[in-house]
Amino acid sequence: MAPAQFQVDVVTNRPLTGGYFVLELASAHANPVADAVPGQFVMLRGEWGRDLLNGRAFSVLHAIDERRFSVLLKVFGRGTALMQQMQAGDRLTVTGPLGRGFPAPQRERTQLLVAGGVGIPPLHLQARVAVATGLGDRVEMLYGGRSAADLVLLDELASWGVTTVLATEDGSKGEQGRVTAPLQARLERASASGEAVEILSCGPTPMLRAVRSIGLAQGVPTYLCLEEQMACGFGVCLGCAVPVYGAKPYKYCCTDGPVFEANEVRW
Repeated sequence: MAPAQFQVDVVTNRPLTGGYFVLELASAHANPVADAVPGQFVMLRGEWGRDLLNGRAFSVLHAIDERRFSVLLKVFGRGTALMQQMQAGDRLTVTGPLGRGFPAPQRERTQLLVAGGVGIPPLHLQARVAVATGLGDRVEMLYGGRSAADLVLLDELASWGVTTVLATEDGSKGEQGRVTAPLQARLERASASGEAVEILSCGPTPMLRAVRSIGLAQGVPTYLCLEEQMACGFGVCLGCAVPVYGAKPYKYCCTDGPVFEANEVRW
């Protein structure tokens, strides 16, 4: 079945700190993003003619209702720079939701949500879902960035009562250092008490590699939402190959992921 493609208009473009911004988007009719699960993504493309032919992939931040959803962006290149300038009423083409998401929150184990920088959206949505289903006490956010400006959307986490540990490399907010340090400490406490935990992580590849190593060393189920360059988003261009263990040496981030179990990724 072909992925859904539809038009949306920008409702709001809300600037945050550190060059981040949130686009709230709305379609004229109900769209399938309303059923997106944390970790799934959409491909967005503006009306840019022959300039920037391919869409850009973004995790769903919030499926607000049957017509509206939001995404978090940060300027990294020409596409996101154009999106940063968008105003209410500007139009985008959406393909999605796409990909495989994170496992749902569950009462039997605590999910440690390890986010780095722009990797916060799927984990923020995971926390939102947990709170909405009465499992807010089963998720904990560990969120790292280079500085305080890279830590966004904290007010909502606080209002939901989600346990949150912050880390910045420059020490401007939370613990000084990388987010893997509080993760290691949290896993040690869980091991000592016999608490069942699993790791859900999204962020820069170096961080994900470190989280993967920690999770495997501790024998903790670990899920990684990978960031790869995608041109199509649904398995046609084959440009987002991920090395894996098994009969086939590669899987594709857009169709087999973007969420992978740590023990299947061949890093």
